[in-house]
Amino acid sequence: MLNAQQDIILEKELEQTLISQGLTGAVWSTVLNGEITTGAVGLKNIVSKEKLSSTDKVQVGSITKTLIALGILRLSSQNKLTIDAPVNTIVPNLQLNNPWATTNPITVRDLLNHTSGLQDAKLWQIFSTKITSTTPLKSIVSEDISVLKVRTKPGTRFSYSNIGYTILGIIIEEITGESYESYLHKNLLAPLGMKHSTFQFTSQTTENADESLAMGHFEDGSTQENVPMHIRAAGQFTTTAHDMALLAKFLLGNGSINEKPFIKKELLNQMGEPTTTDANKHGLSGGYQFGFNHTDRHGVLGYYHSGNIIGYRATFHVFPKEKKAFFISFNMDSEIANYQKFNKIFIDYLKIEKPKKQEIQNSLPNNIEDYYGFYRLNPVRFEVSAYFDLLFNSIKVDAVDNKLKIASLQKKSYYLLPVGENLFKVKNKVKASHVLYEDNKNQIISNGLVTYEKVSILYLSMLWFSFTLGLVGIILVISRGFYLLIQNKLFKKNQILTVPFSAIACLLIPIPFLLTQSILNLGDMTMGNVLLTIVTGIIPLAMIFGLIKARKNKPLKIDVIAILFILQWSIILAYWNLIPFKLWA
Repeated sequence: MLNAQQDIILEKELEQTLISQGLTGAVWSTVLNGEITTGAVGLKNIVSKEKLSSTDKVQVGSITKTLIALGILRLSSQNKLTIDAPVNTIVPNLQLNNPWATTNPITVRDLLNHTSGLQDAKLWQIFSTKITSTTPLKSIVSEDISVLKVRTKPGTRFSYSNIGYTILGIIIEEITGESYESYLHKNLLAPLGMKHSTFQFTSQTTENADESLAMGHFEDGSTQENVPMHIRAAGQFTTTAHDMALLAKFLLGNGSINEKPFIKKELLNQMGEPTTTDANKHGLSGGYQFGFNHTDRHGVLGYYHSGNIIGYRATFHVFPKEKKAFFISFNMDSEIANYQKFNKIFIDYLKIEKPKKQEIQNSLPNNIEDYYGFYRLNPVRFEVSAYFDLLFNSIKVDAVDNKLKIASLQKKSYYLLPVGENLFKVKNKVKASHVLYEDNKNQIISNGLVTYEKVSILYLSMLWFSFTLGLVGIILVISRGFYLLIQNKLFKKNQILTVPFSAIACLLIPIPFLLTQSILNLGDMTMGNVLLTIVTGIIPLAMIFGLIKARKNKPLKIDVIAILFILQWSIILAYWNLIPFKLWA
């Protein structure tokens, strides 16, 4: 009776929070005392107003990685592959561009742990309508081998990589001789009893339509059916709340099914317990391993994976020590909703134990001044954003009283408290959340999932100076160009700003095309994307043309300076592969 009342209270609280956060619907499940409870709140489709049922199917995005990892661990438990085997021994024709191949080849473990050094993904691998549900996995590496560039020494630093998990799907296919979807359905989902789940593509509207699949939504209330994607092994999985609870029960066990060994216990116990990165070797316990993040939030410790796919968000938490778990999937992908509120509700409902927090030390390490200064992300998650990450996502570290202050342009400053010789934690964390260490005499700060390395203030200052000059140049050319246009002097024969001003004005041309195209076409060669490439590509050429014309005339110095300002920034952007700007590349 008490449990029934608690379930009613839980559902009411979830429904109220769903409404307050402006979300469409959610299905959920819990595992408590060995019992599975499922439920649903909200709508299955905002257009039809059909209510969501606990048996309806949903997408889970990157939680797929937990299942892919289990598939790899199953093959390892069957001695069909070795976790520490170099990937090229399994997929010989994979053209990995690894500068550390001799000493640190990429291994299966590296792919599982996101420590391969590969980038996350390119836009065309995520947003494209040009692929089908049967496009071979190998197409993501055969069409563009630049995605196989290794940026950091394998095994040393975490960098989330959808490409890495897609390669794990390729590995499963190489070893088993069949599609990873088919193999894992028979050899993972079926043994686990997940009868209503599939790795195959399903949708709400196509020939793959499944009437029980909830419609996806965006925060503006528009609907979005499920679509195929290149990196499907990293994020394509359809399931139910009950099936996810069955998965949780297995993960809370000893690796056996019906008292028969299925996955070696020593492998299962490593999920969510990272040990291999440099941050881990310097004492940090947080990070990612074998398909699970180590979580320290809301005062509790456990393992989790979240998922985000077009129209959906989901999260999956397990607490092995207490044999408890919860799963929730929302059929809306909102950028403004606070999904953490739901995690807190489940943690309180399950009464997850809150361990004693690690004690704060009275003083900072003796060498702490060595770590004062500016730091940049390395590696960045997406190569396309590397330049702007350097400008806007770098951090400044200094000390305030007995705390380290971390300041950045994008986020509110926060403080780290000392808990060990080189370990620190955010105030509300249970254990150390950050570690400071040196790598090749360079200072490093890491939380296990993000790594910052010290960078010269001169280097950052020069980049900022270049950025500022570029913006000033654009403002000058636009303002002077409009002035000359009004004065009917812009298109005179000896005017050097004619072409530079026109080139900058052309940046407006792709905007209506980009605003009217679907987000799903972001990585395709659409009219808007092609125009964007053309108009960004002509910018440096237009500036050079203006300077050549200046040599034959007597222009105002301010016009020449403005053109030079833009040209130098264009060269910098070209170096960072941002000019010409190709969304499909």
